[in-house]
Amino acid sequence: MRITKLSKLSKKEYQRIIKRSFGVNSSTMPIVKKIIRDVKINGDKAIIDNCQKNYGIKNLECLQVTQSEIKNAYLQVDESTIKALKQMIKNITLVHSAQLPCKRETVIETEEGIKVWRQWRPIEKVGLYIPGGKAVYPSSVLMSAIPAQIAGCCDIILCSPAQQDGQMSAATIVAADLIGLSRLYKVGGAEAIAAMTYGTQTVPQVFKIFGAGNSYVTAAKMCVYGDVAIDMPAGPSEVFIIADQTANPAFIAADLLADGEHGEDSACVLITTSKMIAEKTIKEIEKQLSKLSTKERVRESIKRYGLFALVDSLDEAVIFANEYAPEHLEIMTKNPQKIVKKIINAGSVFLGKWTSKSSGDYATGANHVLPTGGAAKMYPPLGVDAYGKWMQVQECTKKGLLKIKKTLEVMAVVEQLPAHKISTSIRFQN
Repeated sequence: MRITKLSKLSKKEYQRIIKRSFGVNSSTMPIVKKIIRDVKINGDKAIIDNCQKNYGIKNLECLQVTQSEIKNAYLQVDESTIKALKQMIKNITLVHSAQLPCKRETVIETEEGIKVWRQWRPIEKVGLYIPGGKAVYPSSVLMSAIPAQIAGCCDIILCSPAQQDGQMSAATIVAADLIGLSRLYKVGGAEAIAAMTYGTQTVPQVFKIFGAGNSYVTAAKMCVYGDVAIDMPAGPSEVFIIADQTANPAFIAADLLADGEHGEDSACVLITTSKMIAEKTIKEIEKQLSKLSTKERVRESIKRYGLFALVDSLDEAVIFANEYAPEHLEIMTKNPQKIVKKIINAGSVFLGKWTSKSSGDYATGANHVLPTGGAAKMYPPLGVDAYGKWMQVQECTKKGLLKIKKTLEVMAVVEQLPAHKISTSIRFQN
């Protein structure tokens, strides 16, 4: 870990940081395309064979989680976990219920007798991908499923990798059961994305896939896009911290480590106006790192896509942040509210020293399924609106159609579409 001046980064280093794990998607694509083709042709057999060959899972016979497995999961999860999940359910539901105004229908009368409006419709069949390779994420079950339920989706399925014993994580199962989600499938990686896109003997086909995953999952979502809709390119986790001399190095270090432990392809970035803060943060990282069971994972993530850089001003930090477009942006400055007004591209923003990385990951109620790899430039965080679509409706009275009759007939002639002209004029012939 070394401190560098942001303006002194070489072009190659700059591109490595900006592109992070998305820069390696080209190398994963051929592997992912092969997996997708295999699952599309061979269905369940391809999934089970891949689990045995690639992941060493030999006890995977039934891909769907059974009722007995759901009951058994409760025996493996303690009461404190269930209590925590229930508080998360409450807060996530509160935040996402407030997004329901997206369903509001506004009727516009363009002419007397002509009304145009849009009606909200939930997507009927949705698939949720919940990571479960290096860690388990019952929190992601709640973040993905609760907005779907609020939106009114009637057919929700969930895919998550089987553990080495051939079972889905007990915590993942319990989180799903607490909110009434019962169609759970022990399928992970690119195989899960292919299964939900094309359907197998066991896994149903869906219309849209949601959820974050590693670079292979993200590559798979990009490959099948078009055959199915996707929420966003939500790949490996990343945190970007803007700090000034008032920041707490111990807090910065803890939040960088919290993101880095997701995986070796996570990205941890600190941009600060204070060399002292940068130096103390690195010392804190070494101090805290030694106590973590995930330390090797964190070290690798910092080595691959980490950056500790100095800037001459907070404005310089903001410019770089907007170009980087981070998944998680933490602002630890004297006046974070002033800085956030200048931020254009970010998935989820954490203001001030008390808004810890884990607060937004788990229990503030904000969604933690977020655009990564720079996709925050064009994608929003996951929300209720992503689980539905607008259907456009228009209604004309005879008087209303007469008001636009001449315009319709003129345009039909201009575009050389005679039947379009007749479509209107025939209504007034008698």
